[in-house]
Amino acid sequence: MIMRNIQPLFTLLCAALLLFMGFTRAGAQTTVTGVNVTKYEATSMDTQPHMFVTPLVADVSLIQGAANIFKTQGTITIPEAPDTKDTKQLEAYAGRARAVIMDGIEELKAKALFEFSEKEGADLIVGPTYSVTTDKSEGRVIYLTVKVKGFPAKYTNFRSLKPSDSTVVYLNTMLRQGKDVKIVTSTEASLEDRTKQ
Repeated sequence: MIMRNIQPLFTLLCAALLLFMGFTRAGAQTTVTGVNVTKYEATSMDTQPHMFVTPLVADVSLIQGAANIFKTQGTITIPEAPDTKDTKQLEAYAGRARAVIMDGIEELKAKALFEFSEKEGADLIVGPTYSVTTDKSEGRVIYLTVKVKGFPAKYTNFRSLKPSDSTVVYLNTMLRQGKDVKIVTSTEASLEDRTKQ
């Protein structure tokens, strides 16, 4: 009795094994109790054209040695407050109004930076710092003055990335990711070597 129950199970396991073996070879055909199973596999290579561009690097040259200050003005219009005393609605309105003000300030800072660059004939402003003050408000309109202080600069010496540029690119990447980077000059390195001896 046990032998009769094991025989169909054994046949089923053998069929499953043969079926599995058929699927592991490309184009292999296996017959399992009257069922033909064929699986085809092939390796393909993408023939679409790919372009690799060598990164372009440039130096930054200050137009002047001293920082300049630029000032611009603008307005922000906040949304109308709801006519309600419901605390949840008033809190939601305060959140929306705060977001509109913060977005408006960021837009005014970008405008000031752009106008500052144009006025100085600069490609960029190095190390910009901002001062935003409220001049007045009338109804839902807020009048602001934005001051930008920074060093106008131009990009110079455009070139393809060279191995000698890789250290600067690496340091820039690390600093942008907020990682601590210690730069050791050759003088410091030689002093450290001497103290170890």
